[in-house]
Amino acid sequence: MFYGWIVVLAAAIIRILVYGISYTSGVVYVVILENFKTGAAETSWISSLITAMTFLVTPLAGVLVNRFGWRIVTFGGGILTCAGLLLSTVSTNLAMLCLFYGIVTGAGCGVAYMSGSLAVPKYFQHKKIQNLAVGVASAGGGVGSFLFPPIVRYLDNEYGWKGMFMIQGGIALHICAFGLLYRPLPNRDENENPTKKVRRQSSVHVPEPNDWTFLRSAVFHFVSVNNFLFSFGASIIYGHLAAYAQFHLQINKNDAAFLYSVIGISITIAKITQGLVADFHTVHPIFKAINQYILFYTIGGIATAFLLLDAGYAGLVIYCIFFGTSMGANGGSLIPAILMEMFGQNKLSLPYGVVLAEMAIGQTLGAPAAGWMYEKLKNYHYPFIMASVSMLLSALIMIYPRRYLMRPHRENNSIVIDIEVPAVENDKSLEEIEATEATSFIDEKNTNLIQDGLITDPYDSIVSNILKADDIKDVGDQGEALAENTYLMPDDDKNVISNRRRSTDDFPNM
Repeated sequence: MFYGWIVVLAAAIIRILVYGISYTSGVVYVVILENFKTGAAETSWISSLITAMTFLVTPLAGVLVNRFGWRIVTFGGGILTCAGLLLSTVSTNLAMLCLFYGIVTGAGCGVAYMSGSLAVPKYFQHKKIQNLAVGVASAGGGVGSFLFPPIVRYLDNEYGWKGMFMIQGGIALHICAFGLLYRPLPNRDENENPTKKVRRQSSVHVPEPNDWTFLRSAVFHFVSVNNFLFSFGASIIYGHLAAYAQFHLQINKNDAAFLYSVIGISITIAKITQGLVADFHTVHPIFKAINQYILFYTIGGIATAFLLLDAGYAGLVIYCIFFGTSMGANGGSLIPAILMEMFGQNKLSLPYGVVLAEMAIGQTLGAPAAGWMYEKLKNYHYPFIMASVSMLLSALIMIYPRRYLMRPHRENNSIVIDIEVPAVENDKSLEEIEATEATSFIDEKNTNLIQDGLITDPYDSIVSNILKADDIKDVGDQGEALAENTYLMPDDDKNVISNRRRSTDDFPNM
Protein backbone atom coordinates (compact mmCIF):
# COMPACT_ATOMS: atom_id res chain seq x y z
CA MET A 1 0.00 0.00 0.00
CA PHE A 2 2.81 2.44 0.89
CA TYR A 3 4.55 2.13 -2.47
CA GLY A 4 1.19 2.57 -4.16
CA TRP A 5 1.14 6.15 -2.86
CA ILE A 6 4.64 6.67 -4.31
CA VAL A 7 3.15 5.67 -7.67
CA VAL A 8 0.26 8.09 -7.07
CA LEU A 9 2.77 10.90 -6.40
CA ALA A 10 4.76 10.08 -9.54
CA ALA A 11 1.58 9.95 -11.64
CA ALA A 12 0.40 13.27 -10.19
CA ILE A 13 3.68 15.03 -11.01
CA ILE A 14 3.67 13.64 -14.54
CA ARG A 15 0.11 14.89 -14.94
CA ILE A 16 1.24 18.33 -13.77
CA LEU A 17 3.83 18.38 -16.54
CA VAL A 18 1.58 16.90 -19.22
CA TYR A 19 -1.34 19.25 -18.54
CA GLY A 20 1.00 22.17 -17.97
CA ILE A 21 2.39 21.68 -21.47
CA SER A 22 -0.70 20.64 -23.41
CA TYR A 23 -3.51 22.51 -21.65
CA THR A 24 -1.91 25.95 -21.81
CA SER A 25 -2.49 25.90 -25.56
CA GLY A 26 -4.92 28.80 -25.20
CA VAL A 27 -2.06 30.98 -23.95
CA VAL A 28 0.26 29.68 -26.68
CA TYR A 29 -2.51 30.41 -29.21
CA VAL A 30 -2.35 34.12 -28.34
CA VAL A 31 1.48 34.04 -28.47
CA ILE A 32 1.37 32.56 -31.98
CA LEU A 33 -1.23 35.10 -33.11
CA GLU A 34 1.03 37.92 -31.93
CA ASN A 35 4.26 36.57 -33.46
CA PHE A 36 3.15 34.84 -36.67
CA LYS A 37 0.31 37.24 -37.61
CA THR A 38 -1.93 34.36 -38.70
CA GLY A 39 -5.73 34.15 -38.78
CA ALA A 40 -7.87 32.98 -35.86
CA ALA A 41 -9.23 29.88 -37.61
CA GLU A 42 -5.92 28.48 -38.84
CA THR A 43 -4.10 29.31 -35.60
CA SER A 44 -6.80 27.44 -33.68
CA TRP A 45 -5.28 24.23 -35.00
CA ILE A 46 -2.36 24.81 -32.63
CA SER A 47 -4.52 24.56 -29.51
CA SER A 48 -6.63 21.75 -30.94
CA LEU A 49 -3.83 19.53 -32.20
CA ILE A 50 -1.75 19.31 -29.02
CA THR A 51 -4.72 18.54 -26.76
CA ALA A 52 -6.14 16.15 -29.35
CA MET A 53 -2.90 14.25 -29.89
CA THR A 54 -2.51 13.91 -26.12
CA PHE A 55 -5.52 11.58 -26.19
CA LEU A 56 -5.58 10.40 -29.80
CA VAL A 57 -2.52 8.20 -29.21
CA THR A 58 -3.93 6.57 -26.08
CA PRO A 59 -5.20 3.37 -27.79
CA LEU A 60 -1.67 2.83 -29.12
CA ALA A 61 -0.28 3.77 -25.72
CA GLY A 62 -2.53 1.15 -24.12
CA VAL A 63 -1.19 -1.52 -26.48
CA LEU A 64 2.38 -0.41 -25.74
CA VAL A 65 1.77 -0.54 -21.99
CA ASN A 66 0.40 -4.08 -22.29
CA ARG A 67 3.50 -5.07 -24.23
CA PHE A 68 6.35 -3.12 -22.58
CA GLY A 69 5.02 -1.92 -19.21
CA TRP A 70 4.53 1.46 -17.57
CA ARG A 71 8.17 2.42 -17.09
CA ILE A 72 9.44 2.06 -20.65
CA VAL A 73 6.37 3.67 -22.20
CA THR A 74 6.47 6.67 -19.84
CA PHE A 75 10.19 7.18 -20.45
CA GLY A 76 9.61 7.17 -24.21
CA GLY A 77 6.76 9.64 -23.82
CA GLY A 78 9.00 12.07 -21.94
CA ILE A 79 11.68 11.90 -24.64
CA LEU A 80 9.11 12.48 -27.39
CA THR A 81 7.59 15.46 -25.56
CA CYS A 82 11.00 17.08 -25.11
CA ALA A 83 11.91 16.50 -28.77
CA GLY A 84 8.67 18.11 -29.98
CA LEU A 85 9.16 21.24 -27.88
CA LEU A 86 12.81 21.67 -28.91
CA LEU A 87 11.96 21.22 -32.58
CA SER A 88 9.25 23.89 -32.22
CA THR A 89 11.98 26.47 -31.66
CA VAL A 90 13.18 26.07 -35.27
CA SER A 91 9.71 26.48 -36.78
CA THR A 92 9.42 29.18 -39.42
CA ASN A 93 5.70 28.89 -40.16
CA LEU A 94 2.43 27.69 -38.69
CA ALA A 95 2.57 24.31 -40.43
CA MET A 96 5.88 23.43 -38.74
CA LEU A 97 4.49 24.47 -35.37
CA CYS A 98 1.42 22.30 -35.94
CA LEU A 99 3.73 19.35 -36.66
CA PHE A 100 6.27 19.77 -33.85
CA TYR A 101 4.24 21.45 -31.10
CA GLY A 102 0.82 20.08 -32.00
CA ILE A 103 1.51 16.51 -33.13
CA VAL A 104 4.91 15.42 -31.79
CA THR A 105 4.64 17.13 -28.39
CA GLY A 106 1.02 16.10 -28.02
CA ALA A 107 1.81 12.46 -28.82
CA GLY A 108 4.56 12.39 -26.20
CA CYS A 109 2.24 13.87 -23.58
CA GLY A 110 -0.42 11.28 -24.40
CA VAL A 111 1.91 8.31 -24.07
CA ALA A 112 3.18 9.56 -20.70
CA TYR A 113 -0.37 10.34 -19.53
CA MET A 114 -1.73 6.89 -20.33
CA SER A 115 0.84 4.94 -18.31
CA GLY A 116 -0.01 6.68 -15.05
CA SER A 117 -3.72 6.35 -15.75
CA LEU A 118 -3.29 2.57 -15.80
CA ALA A 119 -0.65 2.14 -13.09
CA VAL A 120 -2.56 3.82 -10.25
CA PRO A 121 -5.82 1.81 -10.45
CA LYS A 122 -3.77 -1.37 -10.82
CA TYR A 123 -1.78 -0.63 -7.64
CA PHE A 124 -5.03 -0.01 -5.73
CA GLN A 125 -7.00 -2.86 -7.28
CA HIS A 126 -9.73 -4.17 -4.92
CA LYS A 127 -8.92 -1.42 -2.38
CA LYS A 128 -11.76 0.66 -0.94
CA ILE A 129 -9.87 3.88 -1.70
CA GLN A 130 -9.13 3.10 -5.34
CA ASN A 131 -11.19 5.99 -6.73
CA LEU A 132 -9.62 8.39 -4.24
CA ALA A 133 -6.12 7.32 -5.32
CA VAL A 134 -7.03 7.79 -8.98
CA GLY A 135 -8.57 11.17 -8.16
CA VAL A 136 -5.46 12.35 -6.31
CA ALA A 137 -3.21 11.28 -9.18
CA SER A 138 -5.43 12.91 -11.79
CA ALA A 139 -5.61 16.10 -9.71
CA GLY A 140 -2.08 16.76 -10.90
CA GLY A 141 -3.63 17.82 -14.17
CA GLY A 142 -5.49 20.60 -12.40
CA VAL A 143 -2.32 21.74 -10.66
CA GLY A 144 -0.54 21.87 -14.01
CA SER A 145 -3.39 23.87 -15.53
CA PHE A 146 -3.14 26.27 -12.58
CA LEU A 147 0.66 26.69 -12.44
CA PHE A 148 1.73 26.75 -16.06
CA PRO A 149 -0.33 29.52 -17.77
CA PRO A 150 1.40 32.39 -15.92
CA ILE A 151 4.73 30.56 -16.28
CA VAL A 152 4.25 30.24 -20.04
CA ARG A 153 3.30 33.90 -20.30
CA TYR A 154 6.34 34.89 -18.20
CA LEU A 155 8.69 32.79 -20.34
CA ASP A 156 7.31 34.40 -23.50
CA ASN A 157 7.71 37.91 -22.06
CA GLU A 158 11.28 37.27 -20.83
CA TYR A 159 12.76 34.94 -23.46
CA GLY A 160 10.45 35.15 -26.47
CA TRP A 161 8.43 32.32 -27.97
CA LYS A 162 11.53 30.28 -28.86
CA GLY A 163 12.93 30.49 -25.36
CA MET A 164 9.50 29.56 -24.02
CA PHE A 165 9.47 26.31 -26.03
CA MET A 166 13.09 25.49 -25.21
CA ILE A 167 12.66 25.82 -21.44
CA GLN A 168 9.47 23.78 -21.56
CA GLY A 169 11.44 21.07 -23.37
CA GLY A 170 13.86 20.87 -20.48
CA ILE A 171 11.00 20.68 -17.99
CA ALA A 172 9.44 17.83 -19.98
CA LEU A 173 12.46 15.59 -19.35
CA HIS A 174 11.33 15.24 -15.74
CA ILE A 175 8.59 12.96 -17.08
CA CYS A 176 11.29 10.35 -17.73
CA ALA A 177 12.64 10.52 -14.17
CA PHE A 178 9.28 10.15 -12.45
CA GLY A 179 8.18 7.44 -14.87
CA LEU A 180 10.94 5.20 -13.51
CA LEU A 181 9.01 5.04 -10.22
CA TYR A 182 6.29 2.93 -11.91
CA ARG A 183 7.61 -0.34 -10.53
CA PRO A 184 5.94 -3.42 -12.07
CA LEU A 185 3.68 -5.43 -9.79
CA PRO A 186 4.24 -9.17 -9.21
CA ASN A 187 2.91 -11.35 -12.00
CA ARG A 188 -0.75 -12.33 -12.00
CA ASP A 189 -0.34 -15.74 -10.35
CA GLU A 190 1.54 -14.27 -7.44
CA ASN A 191 -0.89 -11.38 -7.11
CA GLU A 192 -3.93 -13.66 -7.06
CA ASN A 193 -2.47 -15.85 -4.29
CA PRO A 194 -1.46 -13.34 -1.59
CA THR A 195 -1.33 -16.09 1.07
CA LYS A 196 1.83 -17.62 -0.37
CA LYS A 197 4.73 -17.54 2.06
CA VAL A 198 7.26 -16.98 -0.69
CA ARG A 199 6.74 -14.19 -3.20
CA ARG A 200 9.17 -12.74 -5.67
CA GLN A 201 8.94 -9.03 -6.55
CA SER A 202 9.96 -9.06 -10.19
CA SER A 203 11.06 -5.86 -11.92
CA VAL A 204 10.31 -7.34 -15.33
CA HIS A 205 6.99 -6.53 -16.97
CA VAL A 206 4.96 -9.54 -18.08
CA PRO A 207 3.26 -8.77 -21.44
CA GLU A 208 -0.54 -8.85 -21.35
CA PRO A 209 -2.91 -9.82 -24.20
CA ASN A 210 -4.91 -7.16 -26.03
CA ASP A 211 -8.65 -7.89 -25.71
CA TRP A 212 -10.83 -5.85 -28.08
CA THR A 213 -14.15 -7.58 -27.37
CA PHE A 214 -15.45 -4.49 -25.56
CA LEU A 215 -16.03 -2.91 -28.98
CA ARG A 216 -19.10 -5.15 -29.36
CA SER A 217 -20.82 -3.43 -26.43
CA ALA A 218 -23.42 -0.77 -27.31
CA VAL A 219 -23.07 0.78 -23.86
CA PHE A 220 -19.38 1.38 -24.47
CA HIS A 221 -20.10 3.32 -27.66
CA PHE A 222 -22.51 5.58 -25.79
CA VAL A 223 -19.67 6.45 -23.43
CA SER A 224 -17.41 7.12 -26.42
CA VAL A 225 -19.89 9.46 -28.11
CA ASN A 226 -20.43 11.18 -24.77
CA ASN A 227 -16.72 11.99 -24.54
CA PHE A 228 -16.63 13.23 -28.13
CA LEU A 229 -19.48 15.69 -27.53
CA PHE A 230 -18.19 17.04 -24.24
CA SER A 231 -14.64 17.44 -25.53
CA PHE A 232 -15.92 19.20 -28.65
CA GLY A 233 -17.55 21.83 -26.45
CA ALA A 234 -14.74 22.02 -23.90
CA SER A 235 -12.08 22.56 -26.58
CA ILE A 236 -13.99 25.65 -27.73
CA ILE A 237 -13.60 27.09 -24.25
CA TYR A 238 -9.96 26.11 -23.84
CA GLY A 239 -9.03 27.36 -27.29
CA HIS A 240 -10.85 30.69 -27.23
CA LEU A 241 -11.42 31.79 -23.64
CA ALA A 242 -8.24 33.91 -23.49
CA ALA A 243 -8.92 35.49 -26.88
CA TYR A 244 -12.54 36.21 -25.88
CA ALA A 245 -11.38 37.89 -22.68
CA GLN A 246 -8.70 39.98 -24.41
CA PHE A 247 -10.36 40.98 -27.66
CA HIS A 248 -14.06 40.98 -26.76
CA LEU A 249 -14.05 42.11 -23.12
CA GLN A 250 -10.81 44.14 -23.35
CA ILE A 251 -9.16 42.34 -20.42
CA ASN A 252 -5.34 42.49 -20.27
CA LYS A 253 -3.50 39.34 -21.33
CA ASN A 254 -2.10 38.50 -17.88
CA ASP A 255 -5.56 38.51 -16.31
CA ALA A 256 -6.84 36.50 -19.27
CA ALA A 257 -4.11 33.90 -18.72
CA PHE A 258 -5.07 33.71 -15.02
CA LEU A 259 -8.50 32.37 -16.03
CA TYR A 260 -6.85 29.09 -16.97
CA SER A 261 -5.33 28.97 -13.51
CA VAL A 262 -8.79 29.32 -11.97
CA ILE A 263 -9.92 26.40 -14.12
CA GLY A 264 -6.92 24.41 -12.94
CA ILE A 265 -7.67 25.02 -9.25
CA SER A 266 -11.28 23.96 -9.75
CA ILE A 267 -10.22 20.82 -11.62
CA THR A 268 -7.83 19.85 -8.82
CA ILE A 269 -10.43 20.18 -6.07
CA ALA A 270 -13.12 18.50 -8.16
CA LYS A 271 -11.05 15.44 -9.07
CA ILE A 272 -10.10 14.66 -5.47
CA THR A 273 -13.63 15.27 -4.20
CA GLN A 274 -15.26 13.23 -6.95
CA GLY A 275 -12.91 10.31 -6.34
CA LEU A 276 -13.57 10.41 -2.61
CA VAL A 277 -17.34 10.50 -3.11
CA ALA A 278 -17.23 7.66 -5.65
CA ASP A 279 -15.64 5.38 -3.04
CA PHE A 280 -18.88 5.63 -1.03
CA HIS A 281 -20.86 3.86 -3.77
CA THR A 282 -21.17 0.82 -1.51
CA VAL A 283 -22.98 2.98 1.07
CA HIS A 284 -25.60 4.26 -1.38
CA PRO A 285 -25.92 3.97 -5.18
CA ILE A 286 -26.37 7.74 -5.47
CA PHE A 287 -22.61 8.09 -4.97
CA LYS A 288 -21.78 5.91 -7.97
CA ALA A 289 -19.44 7.41 -10.55
CA ILE A 290 -22.07 7.48 -13.29
CA ASN A 291 -24.35 9.79 -11.27
CA GLN A 292 -21.59 12.30 -10.58
CA TYR A 293 -20.52 12.08 -14.20
CA ILE A 294 -23.92 13.13 -15.56
CA LEU A 295 -24.33 15.84 -12.92
CA PHE A 296 -21.05 17.63 -13.57
CA TYR A 297 -21.33 17.42 -17.36
CA THR A 298 -24.75 19.06 -17.05
CA ILE A 299 -23.26 21.80 -14.84
CA GLY A 300 -20.62 22.51 -17.49
CA GLY A 301 -23.20 22.88 -20.25
CA ILE A 302 -25.48 25.18 -18.24
CA ALA A 303 -22.59 27.35 -17.02
CA THR A 304 -21.28 27.81 -20.58
CA ALA A 305 -24.66 29.21 -21.63
CA PHE A 306 -24.18 32.05 -19.11
CA LEU A 307 -21.17 33.31 -21.08
CA LEU A 308 -23.73 34.93 -23.35
CA LEU A 309 -24.39 37.49 -20.61
CA ASP A 310 -20.94 39.14 -20.97
CA ALA A 311 -20.72 39.51 -17.19
CA GLY A 312 -17.20 40.94 -17.23
CA TYR A 313 -14.05 39.59 -15.58
CA ALA A 314 -15.77 38.62 -12.32
CA GLY A 315 -18.34 36.67 -14.29
CA LEU A 316 -15.57 34.88 -16.18
CA VAL A 317 -13.86 33.87 -12.95
CA ILE A 318 -17.11 32.40 -11.61
CA TYR A 319 -17.67 30.61 -14.90
CA CYS A 320 -14.16 29.12 -14.81
CA ILE A 321 -14.91 27.64 -11.37
CA PHE A 322 -17.98 25.81 -12.70
CA PHE A 323 -16.28 24.84 -15.95
CA GLY A 324 -13.25 23.48 -14.08
CA THR A 325 -15.52 21.43 -11.82
CA SER A 326 -17.12 19.95 -14.91
CA MET A 327 -13.74 19.23 -16.48
CA GLY A 328 -12.76 17.36 -13.32
CA ALA A 329 -15.36 14.73 -14.23
CA ASN A 330 -13.94 14.54 -17.74
CA GLY A 331 -10.36 13.71 -16.82
CA GLY A 332 -10.49 12.36 -13.28
CA SER A 333 -11.46 9.11 -11.62
CA LEU A 334 -15.04 8.86 -12.89
CA ILE A 335 -14.45 7.57 -16.44
CA PRO A 336 -12.01 4.82 -15.30
CA ALA A 337 -14.47 3.84 -12.54
CA ILE A 338 -17.31 3.53 -15.05
CA LEU A 339 -15.23 1.48 -17.49
CA MET A 340 -13.88 -0.82 -14.77
CA GLU A 341 -17.43 -1.45 -13.60
CA MET A 342 -18.38 -2.37 -17.15
CA PHE A 343 -15.44 -4.52 -18.21
CA GLY A 344 -13.44 -5.41 -15.10
CA GLN A 345 -10.37 -4.05 -13.34
CA ASN A 346 -7.87 -5.92 -15.50
CA LYS A 347 -9.27 -4.71 -18.83
CA LEU A 348 -9.04 -0.95 -18.47
CA SER A 349 -6.18 -0.10 -20.85
CA LEU A 350 -7.86 -0.56 -24.24
CA PRO A 351 -11.42 0.67 -23.44
CA TYR A 352 -10.00 3.72 -21.70
CA GLY A 353 -7.62 4.34 -24.60
CA VAL A 354 -10.43 4.25 -27.17
CA VAL A 355 -12.63 6.55 -25.06
CA LEU A 356 -9.79 9.04 -24.80
CA ALA A 357 -9.27 8.82 -28.56
CA GLU A 358 -12.92 9.75 -29.10
CA MET A 359 -12.28 12.66 -26.76
CA ALA A 360 -9.33 13.66 -28.93
CA ILE A 361 -11.46 13.81 -32.06
CA GLY A 362 -13.84 16.20 -30.34
CA GLN A 363 -10.95 18.34 -29.16
CA THR A 364 -9.52 18.46 -32.68
CA LEU A 365 -12.71 19.73 -34.25
CA GLY A 366 -14.10 22.04 -31.55
CA ALA A 367 -11.68 24.97 -31.46
CA PRO A 368 -11.22 25.28 -35.27
CA ALA A 369 -15.00 25.14 -35.77
CA ALA A 370 -15.40 27.94 -33.24
CA GLY A 371 -12.57 29.92 -34.88
CA TRP A 372 -14.22 29.58 -38.29
CA MET A 373 -17.58 30.64 -36.84
CA TYR A 374 -16.00 33.67 -35.14
CA GLU A 375 -14.32 34.81 -38.35
CA LYS A 376 -17.62 34.61 -40.21
CA LEU A 377 -19.87 36.17 -37.56
CA LYS A 378 -17.38 38.30 -35.56
CA ASN A 379 -19.08 37.27 -32.32
CA TYR A 380 -18.13 34.64 -29.74
CA HIS A 381 -21.72 34.12 -28.60
CA TYR A 382 -22.45 31.62 -31.37
CA PRO A 383 -19.43 29.40 -30.64
CA PHE A 384 -20.37 29.44 -26.96
CA ILE A 385 -23.93 28.37 -27.79
CA MET A 386 -22.49 25.48 -29.79
CA ALA A 387 -20.25 24.53 -26.86
CA SER A 388 -23.12 24.63 -24.37
CA VAL A 389 -25.42 22.46 -26.51
CA SER A 390 -22.66 19.93 -27.11
CA MET A 391 -21.94 19.57 -23.38
CA LEU A 392 -25.61 19.17 -22.47
CA LEU A 393 -26.11 16.51 -25.14
CA SER A 394 -23.09 14.63 -23.78
CA ALA A 395 -24.79 14.42 -20.38
CA LEU A 396 -28.15 13.43 -21.86
CA ILE A 397 -26.93 10.37 -23.77
CA MET A 398 -25.35 8.91 -20.62
CA ILE A 399 -28.84 8.11 -19.32
CA TYR A 400 -28.74 4.93 -21.40
CA PRO A 401 -25.54 3.51 -19.85
CA ARG A 402 -26.80 4.57 -16.44
CA ARG A 403 -29.79 2.23 -16.77
CA TYR A 404 -27.44 -0.75 -16.82
CA LEU A 405 -24.96 0.47 -14.25
CA MET A 406 -27.67 1.30 -11.70
CA ARG A 407 -29.85 -1.81 -11.96
CA PRO A 408 -29.39 -4.63 -9.42
CA HIS A 409 -26.56 -6.93 -10.40
CA ARG A 410 -27.53 -10.35 -11.58
CA GLU A 411 -25.76 -13.11 -9.72
CA ASN A 412 -23.03 -14.73 -11.72
CA ASN A 413 -22.26 -18.43 -11.61
CA SER A 414 -18.52 -17.79 -11.71
CA ILE A 415 -16.95 -18.41 -8.31
CA VAL A 416 -13.56 -18.24 -6.74
CA ILE A 417 -12.47 -20.59 -3.97
CA ASP A 418 -9.89 -18.98 -1.70
CA ILE A 419 -7.37 -21.66 -0.80
CA GLU A 420 -4.17 -20.92 1.07
CA VAL A 421 -1.29 -22.39 -0.89
CA PRO A 422 2.02 -22.79 0.92
CA ALA A 423 5.34 -22.28 -0.82
CA VAL A 424 6.50 -25.31 -2.80
CA GLU A 425 9.32 -26.82 -0.82
CA ASN A 426 9.58 -30.28 -2.42
CA ASP A 427 8.93 -32.03 -5.68
CA LYS A 428 5.16 -31.68 -5.39
CA SER A 429 3.67 -29.61 -8.18
CA LEU A 430 1.51 -26.60 -7.45
CA GLU A 431 -1.45 -28.41 -9.03
CA GLU A 432 -1.08 -31.38 -6.65
CA ILE A 433 -0.96 -29.07 -3.64
CA GLU A 434 -4.06 -27.18 -4.80
CA ALA A 435 -5.90 -30.48 -5.34
CA THR A 436 -4.99 -31.62 -1.82
CA GLU A 437 -6.25 -28.35 -0.34
CA ALA A 438 -9.46 -28.64 -2.35
CA THR A 439 -10.01 -32.20 -1.08
CA SER A 440 -9.64 -30.99 2.52
CA PHE A 441 -12.16 -28.25 1.84
CA ILE A 442 -14.70 -30.77 0.49
CA ASP A 443 -14.18 -33.21 3.38
CA GLU A 444 -14.75 -30.43 5.89
CA LYS A 445 -18.00 -29.48 4.19
CA ASN A 446 -19.23 -33.09 4.18
CA THR A 447 -18.39 -33.44 7.88
CA ASN A 448 -20.44 -30.35 8.67
CA LEU A 449 -23.37 -31.68 6.64
CA ILE A 450 -23.27 -35.01 8.53
CA GLN A 451 -23.15 -33.23 11.90
CA ASP A 452 -26.15 -31.10 10.93
CA GLY A 453 -28.08 -34.25 9.99
CA LEU A 454 -28.47 -33.17 6.39
CA ILE A 455 -26.78 -36.30 4.99
CA THR A 456 -25.90 -39.70 6.49
CA ASP A 457 -23.17 -40.72 4.08
CA PRO A 458 -20.58 -38.34 2.63
CA TYR A 459 -20.84 -40.13 -0.68
CA ASP A 460 -24.51 -39.21 -0.84
CA SER A 461 -23.45 -35.58 -0.92
CA ILE A 462 -23.79 -33.68 -4.16
CA VAL A 463 -20.49 -32.02 -3.39
CA SER A 464 -18.66 -35.32 -2.91
CA ASN A 465 -20.07 -36.97 -6.00
CA ILE A 466 -19.09 -34.09 -8.20
CA LEU A 467 -15.91 -32.89 -6.55
CA LYS A 468 -13.83 -36.00 -6.02
CA ALA A 469 -10.30 -34.72 -6.10
CA ASP A 470 -9.13 -37.84 -7.94
CA ASP A 471 -11.37 -36.99 -10.89
CA ILE A 472 -10.63 -33.28 -11.01
CA LYS A 473 -7.18 -32.03 -11.89
CA ASP A 474 -7.31 -28.39 -10.92
CA VAL A 475 -9.15 -25.94 -8.74
CA GLY A 476 -10.65 -24.21 -11.78
CA ASP A 477 -12.56 -27.36 -12.70
CA GLN A 478 -13.72 -27.71 -9.11
CA GLY A 479 -14.96 -24.12 -9.19
CA GLU A 480 -17.00 -24.78 -12.34
CA ALA A 481 -18.53 -27.90 -10.81
CA LEU A 482 -19.41 -26.03 -7.62
CA ALA A 483 -20.95 -23.21 -9.67
CA GLU A 484 -23.33 -25.68 -11.33
CA ASN A 485 -24.42 -27.33 -8.06
CA THR A 486 -24.14 -24.67 -5.36
CA TYR A 487 -27.91 -24.19 -5.42
CA LEU A 488 -28.31 -27.66 -3.89
CA MET A 489 -26.23 -26.75 -0.85
CA PRO A 490 -27.61 -25.23 2.39
CA ASP A 491 -27.45 -21.45 2.64
CA ASP A 492 -24.67 -21.50 5.25
CA ASP A 493 -22.49 -23.52 2.91
CA LYS A 494 -23.23 -21.33 -0.05
CA ASN A 495 -21.78 -18.41 1.90
CA VAL A 496 -18.44 -20.22 2.14
CA ILE A 497 -18.01 -19.88 -1.58
CA SER A 498 -17.03 -16.34 -2.55
CA ASN A 499 -18.71 -15.09 -5.68
CA ARG A 500 -16.72 -11.96 -6.50
CA ARG A 501 -16.80 -11.72 -10.28
CA ARG A 502 -19.26 -9.69 -12.19
CA SER A 503 -20.18 -10.77 -15.71
CA THR A 504 -19.99 -8.33 -18.58
CA ASP A 505 -23.19 -10.03 -19.79
CA ASP A 506 -24.95 -7.43 -17.64
CA PHE A 507 -24.17 -5.05 -20.48
CA PRO A 508 -25.87 -6.36 -23.64
CA ASN A 509 -24.12 -6.20 -26.98
CA MET A 510 -26.42 -4.53 -29.45
